[in-house]
Amino acid sequence: MFRFLGFWLLSIGLPLQAAQLVTQTASYEKLPLERCFDGTVEAVKQATVSAETKGRVEQIFFDIGDKVPKGAVILTLVSNEQREAINQAQAKLTEAQANYESDAKEYERMNTLFKENIVSKSDWDKITARFNIAKAQVSAAQAALKTAKEQLSYTEIRAPYGGVVSARHVELGEAVFPGKALMSGFEPSLMRVQVDLPQAVAQKVSTLKMARLIRDDNSVIIPSKIILYPQADPATSTVRARLELPENNGSLYPGEFIKVWFTVGDVQRLLVPSESVVYRSEVSGIYVVKDNTPELRQIRLGNRFGDKIEVLAGLQAGELVAQDPIAAGIELHETKIKKINGKS
Repeated sequence: MFRFLGFWLLSIGLPLQAAQLVTQTASYEKLPLERCFDGTVEAVKQATVSAETKGRVEQIFFDIGDKVPKGAVILTLVSNEQREAINQAQAKLTEAQANYESDAKEYERMNTLFKENIVSKSDWDKITARFNIAKAQVSAAQAALKTAKEQLSYTEIRAPYGGVVSARHVELGEAVFPGKALMSGFEPSLMRVQVDLPQAVAQKVSTLKMARLIRDDNSVIIPSKIILYPQADPATSTVRARLELPENNGSLYPGEFIKVWFTVGDVQRLLVPSESVVYRSEVSGIYVVKDNTPELRQIRLGNRFGDKIEVLAGLQAGELVAQDPIAAGIELHETKIKKINGKS
């Protein structure tokens, strides 16, 4: 309210008793020297689910953009052939088990007779071989049944982890074969960023390991880990850096570009409070106080650093800056009025 009142009084030319000006000395501060590069967001967990058996797409339960819980069935294939294979395998197992039980009884009987020297060694060897074959046939039939059940399980394609569907590669009723891509998805809560750096920058980044990511809304993300690849790309002579991000970073999506600022050293910057800067159209200025009298001076600004802003030109270190430009403007106006009244 006081600032609006001060502006109104200045506009109509009425004097206003100014309060004591609060000043701050412009000084250099050591701040990080940063280089900016474009990074690409990618999901830590992203995969394409493929068919492991042949069949025809029977049902599709999820589509692009849908959230899928871990282990959920995302689509099914027609399983008539796989079920028939199970029936055949089960029948062969039943036959093999019956033969094994019959041969096992014969084996026990012949074993008793062989110990009593009633049967010959050759007859004992034949029954032993037949018993071992029957036992092996049971094992083979059990393995065949297990394989048939696995083939049936492949007709239900499940999500390996919870995430979001990013692409669907098949349509309802489409015939598929082993290796055919079915659906792609990613885990949205776990993201990382890939950046290609010049070799000179990569050397400094590998030492300092400091970076920050700036999103379109100017929010900042600090990576939890920075990894540099151990070799440069021979085609571009750049070194790839991978930045692991904390979990749950909002609406970051794979393939999105993001600005990454890497710390490569430090530099001295002349800083003043952001609130002390005044703007007149496209011109920026600041009130410099000398001998308790403010004067408006044009300056050239740089980047913001928290609640301070860098001055590139128009100000020297050690000069006093008025923190409140409204109060400084009022004081300057009062000084001019006093000079005019003194001359008259």
